This record gives sequence, C-alpha cells and structure tokens, in this order.
Amino acid sequence: MTADGRMLAQAVDLLSTGTAERDLAAFRAEHSSARVRLVRQREEYDGSLHHALLIKEGDGATISLSWCPDRALPWPLRGVHRAGEHLLLRVNGVETPVARAIACLDFIWDESRLTDRLITDSLVRETLEEAPEPLTDAELQAAMDAFRRARGLLTGGAVRAWMDRNHISHPELEELVVAEASVARLRSRVADGQVEEWLAEHGHELDVARVARVEFTAGAGPRVLDADGFLDAAERAFADGTARPGEVFATLRRGELDGETAEQVFGAAPGTVVGPFTTEHGHLLIKVLAVEPAVLDATVRDLAERRIFAGWLERRRSAAKIEWFWGTTDRTGT
Repeated sequence: MTADGRMLAQAVDLLSTGTAERDLAAFRAEHSSARVRLVRQREEYDGSLHHALLIKEGDGATISLSWCPDRALPWPLRGVHRAGEHLLLRVNGVETPVARAIACLDFIWDESRLTDRLITDSLVRETLEEAPEPLTDAELQAAMDAFRRARGLLTGGAVRAWMDRNHISHPELEELVVAEASVARLRSRVADGQVEEWLAEHGHELDVARVARVEFTAGAGPRVLDADGFLDAAERAFADGTARPGEVFATLRRGELDGETAEQVFGAAPGTVVGPFTTEHGHLLIKVLAVEPAVLDATVRDLAERRIFAGWLERRRSAAKIEWFWGTTDRTGT
C-alpha cells in the first residue's frame, strides 16, 4: 500500500467532520489513483450511523479507517442485532428465518438463479459505491416513468395499490427506481466503446427470425405440416386441443435457441417448415417467415450492452470473495 500520510490524514478528517458522504466526491477527485469506498452501517442498538473508509491503491493491501467520536455507541455494542432481525417472514404465526428462506431458494426450489442475483447485486453495489452514477431530477422522473410503464402502473391509483400490495413506501419506491436507473447507467459505462467490437464477433447471436409456431401435446405425437397449410392446421390443432395454448407468431434471436434448433431455423429459406423439435411438453413445429441479420439500432445496442455487462460481472464474480452467513454449516465457497 502506498497511501501517504497526507492522504490518511485527509481520510481521518473526512470521517471525523460528520460530512463524509457530502465530501467523499472531492476526496476521490484529489486521490484519483486510489479506489475509495465509504461503508455505511446503521447500528441496530441506537439507530446511529457509523462510517468506515476503505482505501486501496493498485494491487496492494486495503487500508480500513473508522472513526468513533466521544459519547458514541461503545465498541462492544456495535453490530448488536435484535433476535427478530434474523426473521424474513411470518405467516399465521409460522416464522421463516433468513437461513430457511435461502435454503428454500437454493436447494428445495432449485432456484440458484436467485442466489446468483444476490451476489450480482452485491458486486454492482460495490462498484456504484466506489463510482456513483448520480441522476438529475429529470433523469429520475424519466426512470420513474419507465419503472411504472414496465409494470403496467399507468395511473396514480395503480401505483398506490402496487405499493400497498408490496408494503413499499414512497421513499422506498424512489430508492428502487434510483437503483434500477443506476444499474442501467453502469451497464452503459461498462460497455462504452465495446459495442461495435462485440457485434463484429458475436453479432450473429442477435440475428432475428420471424416465425409462426405451434407446439403439439405429447399425446398428439409428432406432426408434419406443409408450408401452405401450416396456419390452417395450427388453427384446427388449437381448436381440438392437440396444440398447447400460446402465441403463434413470434420473433426469435439466434442466441436464445440451442445449437440444433438455431441451425435449422436460421438456415431455412422463408416459407419453410422446420422440426419437429422435442420439448418438455411435446413437439414443436416452426414455419420460418423471414430471417434478418442484426442491425445496430437501439434494441440491438441494449442487448449487446447487456451481454458485455454480463461478461464483466462474471469476471468480477470469479475474482470476488464470497461469504454466506446462513444455516447450520459454513456455506462460504460452496
């Protein structure tokens, strides 16, 4: 660690003045070669807010500084929690501790994607704490409007009903919107200058096939439909119950399909019927209507940024120290 005495003295001053959050940006600007993270901890015992500062330069060790003013909460009481804080949910008197909830998500329900999202959220918050993405009032309003549209909350009454149903206050709603908008800004920042290069190498994954499709139930057995009678036969299959309900017309991207299906769909001439493909519920037939190469528009740029961002997150995760604190055994590293 190469932090000099002047930097450390300024860091102590930053923590001791009581205005650490307000003055953090100026400290970062003056010491731009260092990674600086302000850690906030709300003490459960008395509600006081405690700050610590993590400073790292290059690949060296990390310096951790904290400040305890006179008459503050004594060190032995820091980190004390109420017993109820370990509970996530209570239904009809039946309590669900956090450990049980995580176990259900990860093992009983086989939903490891949710635990992956918890890790991803931590990595994103770490980055945003070190390099925030401040929003203007106009950007916040635009983000709020987009948040509402995405959830079909088109009236004030619908928003209030949604907040009541999810037990969310207005400040908590704004916090959710800010978090969502900040992640979008971070995603664009990570992908900045890389989209064209990524498309040159992976753009074929975003090619589009416009298709008509029908999935037959397992009891109906495989079908062979000619191109001219495809839609009529599909309509009859929906009517007699041999086709599973669902949208007939769809837009597929190459990267969303498995290799064999993608090869047949995107290698077919328009008007061709391909399949049947075995599915979980039966057999799927697809009529290819058109195949279009990816064009760099707003939708494709957003998809490319998401792919780049996912790769960036995976690299950060592979280098992260992940510790789980739940259950009766140590879950770290599992």
